[in-house]
Amino acid sequence: MKKILILTSNPKQTEKLRLDEEVREIQEGLQRSRSRDQFEIISKWAVRPDDLRRALLDHEPQIVHFSGHGVGADGLVLENNAGQAKRVAAQSLGRLFSLFKDKVECVLLNACYSEVQAKAIHKHIDCVIGMSQAIGDRAAIEFAVGFYDGLGADRSYAEAFEFGLTGIDLEGIPETGTPILKQRRPKSVKPSVSVPSVDTTSEATAVKSDDVVPSANVQPVKAGARSRIFISYKRGVEPDEKLALAVHQSLSQDHDVFIDQTMPIGTLWAERIEQELRRSDYLITFLSTHSVHSEMVLGEVETAHSLAKESGKPVVLPVRVGYREAFVYPLSAYLNPINWAFWDTDADTPSLLNELALALSGGDLSIRSDQSKADLLQTDATTSLPRPLSSAQPSAIKSTPTAPLEPAEGTMAPESKYYVERPSDKLASATVQRQGVTLTIKGPRQMGKSSLLIRTLDEAMKADKQIAYLDFQLFDQDVLKTADTFYREFCSSLSNQLGLPDRVAEHWQGSGGNVQRCTSYMQTHILKEVGGPLLLAMDEVDRMFDADYRSDFFSMLRNWHNNRALPMWRVWKQFDLALVTATEPYHLIANLNQSPFNVGEVILLADFTAEQVSDLNQRHGSPLMPAQERQLMALLNGHPYLVRRALYLLASEQLDFDTLLAQAAQERGPFGDHLRYHLFRIYDKPDLVQGLLQVIRANTCPDERIVRLMIAAGLVLRDVQRVVPRCQLYADYFREYLHG
Repeated sequence: MKKILILTSNPKQTEKLRLDEEVREIQEGLQRSRSRDQFEIISKWAVRPDDLRRALLDHEPQIVHFSGHGVGADGLVLENNAGQAKRVAAQSLGRLFSLFKDKVECVLLNACYSEVQAKAIHKHIDCVIGMSQAIGDRAAIEFAVGFYDGLGADRSYAEAFEFGLTGIDLEGIPETGTPILKQRRPKSVKPSVSVPSVDTTSEATAVKSDDVVPSANVQPVKAGARSRIFISYKRGVEPDEKLALAVHQSLSQDHDVFIDQTMPIGTLWAERIEQELRRSDYLITFLSTHSVHSEMVLGEVETAHSLAKESGKPVVLPVRVGYREAFVYPLSAYLNPINWAFWDTDADTPSLLNELALALSGGDLSIRSDQSKADLLQTDATTSLPRPLSSAQPSAIKSTPTAPLEPAEGTMAPESKYYVERPSDKLASATVQRQGVTLTIKGPRQMGKSSLLIRTLDEAMKADKQIAYLDFQLFDQDVLKTADTFYREFCSSLSNQLGLPDRVAEHWQGSGGNVQRCTSYMQTHILKEVGGPLLLAMDEVDRMFDADYRSDFFSMLRNWHNNRALPMWRVWKQFDLALVTATEPYHLIANLNQSPFNVGEVILLADFTAEQVSDLNQRHGSPLMPAQERQLMALLNGHPYLVRRALYLLASEQLDFDTLLAQAAQERGPFGDHLRYHLFRIYDKPDLVQGLLQVIRANTCPDERIVRLMIAAGLVLRDVQRVVPRCQLYADYFREYLHG
C-alpha cells in the first residue's frame, strides 16, 4: 500500500485558498478508483516546519503532496506557532528530502512559483512536480484531481501528470503550461517495430564534449513504458513532412509522440512547443536542405540541449534527410558530437524506423564514429534550385546572378559574393591590421555581427595573427553561474582553442582571486606560449551580462587592454581583443572607466540602405524592379536577414513578389520561420510581451530596461523620442499573433 501524505498551509494574512475542496476531491476520486485499496491518505493541516519533518518520519510516505502558497526563490510558505507565514527555503527542503530518498517516490508541490523548490528536491527524489508560475485555485484543483485519478487507475507518475494537465485543459483553463514535471529517465523502452539484433557496444560514441549530452550518456526508458517523443521538422516541404508523418504514425503505436501539424500560431503555440519539449524523453529532428537553416529547428535543438543539461532529457536523435553537407554553426556545435541517422529515399524508411526503435531502447544511431561521419560527408550532393512557379516574373526583366544563389541563413563565408560591405567593414579590416587593438561590434540579432567578425578573423589570419575564438552562447548556464567555475572554463577554452597544454589546475593553486589567476594564466602561459600576435575574439558576450561577477570580468578585459601600454609587460603588446554584443552594456557595468566596450574601435552595425538593397537585388539577377525595391524597403526597413531572404526566394523563383507581399506576415509565409522564432523566444516573458504591444499600439514604452532588451533582440528601434517596431512586417505579425 502506498501512503499519500497531504500537507496544507494557508497562514493568516495570506490569500485564502480552497484547500479543503482540493483535499476532498482527491479523497473522493481515489475512493472511486479501482485501486482504492492500494492507497492510504494522511492529511496534515496548518503545517509548521516541525510538523513537516515529523510527518515524514512518522508515516514514511511514498507520495508527498503540498498545497498552499509558494514564493519562488524565497521558498514555500508554511506556518509558525502563531499561524503566521513562515518561509522555508528550497535548500532546506532539498536537505530534508535527501533523508527520505529511499522512501519517497514522488513529490507534488501544488503551489505558485514552486518550480525552484521542485528543482532542489529533485536532486534527491526521482519524480517531482512544481509550478513554473502562479496557478489559479481552479487549475490547481483540477490538476490534482486528474493526477490522482491517473494514479488510481494504475498509471505511472508521468501518465498521471498528463491526466492532471488534461483535467485543466478539459475545463478550458489556459494554464496547462504551469505544472512542470521533473523525472529521472527510466531505464529502457519497448521498441515500436521489430529491431534486428545489433551489437550496440561495439563502437563508442565518436566525439565527446562536456557541452553536449550524447544519447549514450542517458539511461534508456523503462521496458514496456511509453516514451514521450517530440518530432521536429520543416513543415510544408517534401520529403521532410512525409517522412516525419510516417515516423509519427509508426512510433505512436507504443509511445506518446508530439508533432506540430494543426496548432494555430500565437502565444499559446509557443508555450505548447516549450511545454512539449520539457516533457519529452527524445527529440527526433529531421535535417534536410530545407530545415538545417530553419530558425525554429535551431531553437528546438537549443532548447533540448539546455533541458538535457538540466535534467538529462530530451535525448536528441538527428536524422539527416538526404543531407550530406557539414552542419553549419551553431547547429554543428550541438549535433556534431552526437550520433546521426541517415535517410535518402523511401526505401530507407523501414530501416530508419528500426534504427530509431533501437535508439529508443538505449542503442546508438548508426553514424557514430568519426570515420562514418566523414564517409557520409564525402559525397558532394549538388543542390538544384526549385523549378519556377508559373506565376514567376517574366525573365525579360532579369539578369544572371553574379554567383550561385546562397540561402540567407547563418554566418556568411568571407568570400561570399552576396555579402554587403558597409563602411564598418573597412574600419574593422583596418583596425585588425594593426598590433595591440580592441574592437567592439554592436548590433541587434541577425544584423551580420558574426559574419563581420568572421571576415575580421580572416583578415587577422592573413596578417599572421593566431586566433582564439570563444562563443559564449555555448557556455552552459551552470558554468556561468559561479565565478570560479567560469574563469577556470574560460582559461581551459583558451588553451583548447590554441592547442596548448591545459595548466589551469596548477595556476589555480596560487594566491589571489579569479581575476588575478586568469590574468596570470593569459600572461605567463597563453601569450608566452603563443609567442606572437594573438587575437582573442568573443561572440555573444551578452550572456555575461546576467552574471553577478560581470563587472569584475569586464574590468579584467579593460585591464588587459591597458596592459599594452606598460613597458615591463611587453608581451601584452601582442594581444588583440574583439567583442561582439547585441546589448548596450553601459548600464550593467558599475564603473565605465573599467569597461572594455568604450575603448578602441566601436562599430555599430546599421540596417541596409536603399542603395545597398538595390545593389543586392542586382547581384541576385534583379528579380525586383525599382518600384518593388521601394515596396520591399517599406515592409522590411532594410533588415539585413529579411532582405536577403526575400531576394533569395524571388531569385530562385520559389514565389513571386505579389505572393511574397500577400503572405509576408502569415504564420506559414516566407518569413514565418523567422517570426515564429521571435515569438518562441519572448512568449514567456510578460514584461517583453507587454512592452512590445505598447510599442506597436502607441510607439512608446516607459520601461527603459525593456526598451533596451527589445532593441537588443532586434524587435524595435529608437526614432528620436519614439520607440517604433523594427519594421512594418514585425508590427503586422505581432499585432496579430502576440497576446498579452
